[in-house]
Amino acid sequence: MGKITDLNVTGRLKGKFEALLGDAHQFIVAGILVRLGFVVSVVAVKGEPYDLLVYAFEKPEGREILLRCQTKASSKGGLNFTPKHNDLIIGVDMRTLALYLIPTAFLANWGDSRAFSKLQPLKNNWDVLLNWNDEYLERLRRQLEPQRKVPNKP
Repeated sequence: MGKITDLNVTGRLKGKFEALLGDAHQFIVAGILVRLGFVVSVVAVKGEPYDLLVYAFEKPEGREILLRCQTKASSKGGLNFTPKHNDLIIGVDMRTLALYLIPTAFLANWGDSRAFSKLQPLKNNWDVLLNWNDEYLERLRRQLEPQRKVPNKP
């Protein structure tokens, strides 16, 4: 019996198979978001900096906001980022198909990559798309900052 996370059961050559994976993950993400009730459009033109257009909400049942989204998949436990011209990166953990919804505004101080283990508040967090507003996103961003240890005073 197969699993939803199985890869390349046909035995395609590695290069040909890997070329198909980017498109596959775009469609998986689009399908999940449509299942959740979001309006999603897959960008048909290759070479654009974003893969999907997704309508998010300023607050639940509030004003709709169009987001440019890039999908990034990884089986190595983390993601590399290319935030330019995107509002949201949707990371796909290829091992589990979990989605990480990462506002690109968060990336300014993160560097070029981040481990999935450090992105847990963003894992399958549909509230990101239901509360696309400064107050909610700032609260979420603070959850992702490393906690600084305060030295004990003698």
